[in-house]
Amino acid sequence: MSNNGTPNGLDNFLENFNDINAQNTFSDADVKKNSAIAAIAYLVPILFFLPICIDGNSNYCKFHANQSLTWLIVAVVLSIIFAILGMIPFIGKLFSIVFPFLILAIDFGFIYGSIKGKALRLPYIGSLLNVF
Repeated sequence: MSNNGTPNGLDNFLENFNDINAQNTFSDADVKKNSAIAAIAYLVPILFFLPICIDGNSNYCKFHANQSLTWLIVAVVLSIIFAILGMIPFIGKLFSIVFPFLILAIDFGFIYGSIKGKALRLPYIGSLLNVF
């Protein structure tokens, strides 16, 4: 939020990926209590199960554990695709430079959203995986 209470550019952009229906199931106390744990699950995606271990009854923890697992799977698949494309001489070098920044940008978007109490989903595939 900016100083006058209006959303800033990043909030406006991330709102495109916010699942309002899921967000409405989160209580403020739940978000406040578990936002750091959800952020850690995105920072180190292999720890996708961490929010469930902390509070398995929390809708907030379940949502972010599912999204972190989905993000882990997507990141691995993208890594394989970009590694294959990386074998192309010029384009491969470009991909090897751009890919880590793409992963980090998406990762920090999820972290920012989880700290703000948002329910950010990956487009098209974010609702396909509901393990928890």
